[in-house]
Amino acid sequence: YFLRDALNCENLGVTVVEADAGPLSIESEVEHEWCVRSLLGLLRETEDEYDAFVVGCFGDPGLAAAREFVDKPVVGPASATFHTAAQLSDRFSCLTIRSTPASKRRQILADGLGERLASVRVVEQGVLDVDHESEEIVRKMVREAEAAVEADGAESVVPGCMSLAFMQVHDRVAEELGVPFLDPVRISLGTAAMWAEQGLTQSRVTYPAFSAEREASLFE
Repeated sequence: YFLRDALNCENLGVTVVEADAGPLSIESEVEHEWCVRSLLGLLRETEDEYDAFVVGCFGDPGLAAAREFVDKPVVGPASATFHTAAQLSDRFSCLTIRSTPASKRRQILADGLGERLASVRVVEQGVLDVDHESEEIVRKMVREAEAAVEADGAESVVPGCMSLAFMQVHDRVAEELGVPFLDPVRISLGTAAMWAEQGLTQSRVTYPAFSAEREASLFE
C-alpha cells in the first residue's frame, strides 16, 4: 500500500481506520467540528492497537482534543507540513480547495507561522471531485504553485488538502517549480513514526489528559 511504501520503511505498518459516522468530506468549519466526536471515539477504540496516530484530514480537525484524549502521539498533517515548510524556506504558500482559503490562513496563524506565509492560493476543485489520475488537477496545482513562487514570493509550496496530497505527484511538481513541493502524507507519517520510535508524545502541560470520569458522560 502506497502509504507505507511512501516512506520506504519495511518496519512501518500503516492502517487506515475509517470513522463510522461524520461528514463525507471536510470543506467547512461546520464539518470540521462535526467530525471530532467520531474521531475521539475511534481513537479510544483503537488506542491500544497502534503506536501513533495521524489525523486523516489536512484541516487537522480535533487535533488538540485528540492529544488530550489519548496517551499515544497524535500528528496533524497540516501542522507537521507547515512547520517543515518553515524549516526548508523563509516563506511558503499553501494551495487549498475552493471552499477553505480563510480556514487555512487561520490554521497557519494558529500554528504561529503567519509571518512566514507568502499566500494561500485556490485550486478550483471540490474534495469529493478529486480524481487522483487527473492531469487537469495536476495542471491546476502547477499553475497556482508557479504563481505562488513568481508573484507571491513563495520559496516552498504546500498542497493544503489530503485529497490533493494522495495524488502523489509532489516530486513531479517540485521539478517543474524548482522549489520544494511538500508531501503531507510522507511528512505526517514520518513524523508519527519518528515520535513513536523516540518515545515522544504530547506534553501533559500543553495537553492535559482528559479525565475518565468526564469521558464516560460524553459517550453515554
